[in-house]
Amino acid sequence: MNYTKLRYDPFFKKNKTTTRRVIDRLRALREWLPAPQNEGGGGVPDKHSDCCLLLATWNIRDFGKDKGFGPRTLEPIYYMAEIISAFDLVALQEITSDMRQFKDIMRILGPDWDYIATDVTGNQERMVFVYDTRKVKFRSIVGEVTLLEHELIRLSQTVKMPKKASLTDKDGNPVPLPAGASLALPKGNKLLTGKQFNRTPFMVSFQAGWFKFNLCTVHMYFGKGKAGVEQRRQEIEKVAKVFKKRAAKERKEARDRGLDDSSLETYIVLGDFNILAPNKTTGESETLNALLDNGFGMHEKLRNTPTNMFKTEHYDQIAVLKRHGKIRMKQSQAGVLDFYQQIYRASVDDVKVRKKKSGEEFPAADSSDFDAYFKEMGASKLRDTHDKKRTFVGDVKVNKGDPRTKDQIREWYATCWRTYHMSDHLPMWMALDIDFSDDYLTKVDAEIG
Repeated sequence: MNYTKLRYDPFFKKNKTTTRRVIDRLRALREWLPAPQNEGGGGVPDKHSDCCLLLATWNIRDFGKDKGFGPRTLEPIYYMAEIISAFDLVALQEITSDMRQFKDIMRILGPDWDYIATDVTGNQERMVFVYDTRKVKFRSIVGEVTLLEHELIRLSQTVKMPKKASLTDKDGNPVPLPAGASLALPKGNKLLTGKQFNRTPFMVSFQAGWFKFNLCTVHMYFGKGKAGVEQRRQEIEKVAKVFKKRAAKERKEARDRGLDDSSLETYIVLGDFNILAPNKTTGESETLNALLDNGFGMHEKLRNTPTNMFKTEHYDQIAVLKRHGKIRMKQSQAGVLDFYQQIYRASVDDVKVRKKKSGEEFPAADSSDFDAYFKEMGASKLRDTHDKKRTFVGDVKVNKGDPRTKDQIREWYATCWRTYHMSDHLPMWMALDIDFSDDYLTKVDAEIG
């Protein structure tokens, strides 16, 4: 980590109070990240081991874009870099077209780090792999995942009939159509058109130690309503089927050449799947099942772990194609990092006027940083007036443009403002064994009899 900006950058030189806070919180993060999970820590193991790969995924909300909440300063940039530096390889989503702040992160991480980024895709977003070159090697293979014509995402649609169009019966006689008629096709039938992924999944081949793997990062469509959720489910299903099909072909080719499964390379898909939380009655998630039903599994500590700030949603995941290649997950080493316990903290006092949604439990910190950021929030022009219609505790109703009370500003800080400076997603991670030397020696020993 390159901390020199804390001493020389004009932002810090002009804001000594901010600089002291950043130093204090960086120390807190550095202490908290490796602390045991059962003691409230992050549980991230020491990365300076040749036997272990620390893999993570993180959606960093609208990174590089100011959506009216004020630009990210170097303060959150340093916190993000500190969190990323705890791992060996991190998939990041929602990097926007402007990469200047992302390059600030890379400069802070230092010369041992590199990245591979996509061009902008849906919502003008990039996806990026950031990796520590001391542990991870890029194997010079990259590719976008696109669907063939027969694989396209298709929902129930109506097709507008052109003028003078007609239907014919079995004898070829024309059947006239009423003016303005449309042809409705049921879901699943082949349509004249179909959809690719809203944001194109991106795959890169890496190696760490003995472990060779193909890593695909995704940011799936977030749709509301029946049709939106179905498109979300289909996107997850389609990317899983692409790799399931590819892997089956690779296994056959390996066996035809007399090779065993140890020659195969693991497939991992990770990122923001926008997975729906499990149904409260059935315990099932149709979006998660789109992965599970197509050969993918995940670390048991991650399978049912929420990844949003409120810990109510299960958007993000790290999914591994089972029975293909060699992968060993460290049984106890995985998790989701609630960094808001250490930085941009919010206490129960900040959300006392919030009308909670069903099942919501705000993960409050012991103390609040609201006062420290109060003036900074004012620069966004949203701090003092409501931006939408809301209802607070006690059936207190407000409209767009109404002034916020101090308690309502505290709630806005805790639930909204700070997520545009860090994120509304929490990083998900797991540890993998990458030293297969004993297995190889055993194999060679068996071969020579």
